[in-house]
Amino acid sequence: TWEGRLELVHQHFGNFHGVLGLQASSGEFSATGEEAFIPVTDSTEFGLFLVEDYHAGDWTFEGGLRMDWDERDPDTMTADKEDFSSLSLSASALWDVNSEWSMGLALSRAERAPAIEELYSNVEGSGPEDWVVHAATGAIELGNADLDTEVSTTADFSVSWLSGGHRATVTVFYNDFADYINLANTGLEADEVPVLAYEQQDAEFYGVEVDTRFSLGTLGGGEVGLEVFFDSISGELDDGSNIPRMPPMRIGGRLDWTTDQLQLWTRVVDADDQDDPGVNEEETEGYTRWDAGVDFNLPLGDNSLDLFFAVKNIGDEEIRLSTSFLRDLAPEAGRSIEGGIRYNF
Repeated sequence: TWEGRLELVHQHFGNFHGVLGLQASSGEFSATGEEAFIPVTDSTEFGLFLVEDYHAGDWTFEGGLRMDWDERDPDTMTADKEDFSSLSLSASALWDVNSEWSMGLALSRAERAPAIEELYSNVEGSGPEDWVVHAATGAIELGNADLDTEVSTTADFSVSWLSGGHRATVTVFYNDFADYINLANTGLEADEVPVLAYEQQDAEFYGVEVDTRFSLGTLGGGEVGLEVFFDSISGELDDGSNIPRMPPMRIGGRLDWTTDQLQLWTRVVDADDQDDPGVNEEETEGYTRWDAGVDFNLPLGDNSLDLFFAVKNIGDEEIRLSTSFLRDLAPEAGRSIEGGIRYNF
């Protein structure tokens, strides 16, 4: 792949700051051998973009515009060259209410062309006897050369608080897709291997994220800090079915004790059951994972040496991620020990 990018940046134009640019790339994707399931494909992409921000007292406004033109040209008789044009827009406003509180609203319309694998996976196979398994997912994936661009309209609203050693951010979001590209489980198998197919239909996502950190004071010459986080996301296709391989609701925290050279920490994550797995997908059980570790920093003049040691999944939980294609074959690692040395210079 060859890629180039040109930017024209202006620092001050009234209260505006921004950049006008173009980006172009040209490449050839190829995979060879018995495991290859995507034909050799030439890809050309060209984009023109403008990003601006405007400052007015306690307000900051940002806007963006991007036009893209994409071409996919497979070297095969079973699929045609495809051309796509897409338009993306974004706008946001940030209000610094006072020295501690801020609020932000962001709106965007993002459009993208289908990727090579979404269009042409196994496109040369005439049937199950010719389909090739994608080793990374342990499944047969069938592309769809008739896919159109995917359009996402998003709104998210956030409230942030920062005071001394404390901070907290809460974000809620809604994402409406037109022609969402989804790798769906067909429920079929070929030689006991699941068959997945790229398909398109409208979809919507919504959720909330919470990220906090609190300073709990000093103890034994070190600062004690507590982080708490929470996230939840739901997704539904236009036909009423659930989006496959979605993460479950999670809540967690991290407690640490830090000096200039030493940090002791422990972290816990509790994930709920994923009982909305999507069509032809299996439900996954929740889990509680504990990790703990110690980090030591040794200054060496202008350089430094970091030593770190951690015990992960202390409870030896069996964790099968709902987001993983290989969850039935390969769970996450059980109890494990990790150590290392890092030299910074």
